[in-house]
Amino acid sequence: MSRYVFNAYQLDTTPGNLSSPFSPSLDWTGDDNAYLLWLRERFRSSPEVRERLGLAHRANRRPNQELDIVGPYRQVLRYAIDNYGKAKQVSL
Repeated sequence: MSRYVFNAYQLDTTPGNLSSPFSPSLDWTGDDNAYLLWLRERFRSSPEVRERLGLAHRANRRPNQELDIVGPYRQVLRYAIDNYGKAKQVSL
């Protein structure tokens, strides 16, 4: 799938998924807190990640619409989406 054609309701945190901006590299071994730090750094450095996280946040607020978040860091990504635009938390 193209980087510019995507389903905003399907998000993947599985390491090595090149089509997902929320997916770390294939050799990633970090825990949930390390993933959150990685995601924050990507948010700061990547316009694509900022845009996709904002889209996910808006999609998450739509009535009768459910985000499909998969992968080992789905709960961390859900936390980031739920807290998008709020003051940064230190850890989970």
